[in-house]
Amino acid sequence: MYRSLLVQLTLSIRQIIGADALSKPEATSPLIASVVTYIQNHFRDPELNVTQLAQYAYVSREYLSRLFKEYTMQSIHAYLTDLRMQACRQDIADGKRVLDACLENGFSNYSSFVKTFRKMYGATPQEYRSRLRSAIKAEADRPDKA
Repeated sequence: MYRSLLVQLTLSIRQIIGADALSKPEATSPLIASVVTYIQNHFRDPELNVTQLAQYAYVSREYLSRLFKEYTMQSIHAYLTDLRMQACRQDIADGKRVLDACLENGFSNYSSFVKTFRKMYGATPQEYRSRLRSAIKAEADRPDKA
């Protein structure tokens, strides 16, 4: 019982931390704020990349990458991957098939998605879903302490 509660707590903490980490940066750069908004509106496009973002912003890839890292403390690729993973994890938690979550959130390579998911969350998407279901079931089965 304690283990399932610990798993649930861990998942909740990771979700809170992940949501906070992906908020818009508190930048004073209108360029970076514009690019972040664009990324958040188009992250599901599997073709979205640094080159496309640089064209959108009318700057060079190198300049955009350097400025983005300066204001957000992470690379454009890492930010985009984190955003996509958060959406995938939410879809999986909501019951969507793993492959559908992968493809609908901008990942075009399933095996790469699974590897990245495992690296970021310490479990495969299937293990994550199983742990989440176990934690929810354990919580539902727990007698109320009134």
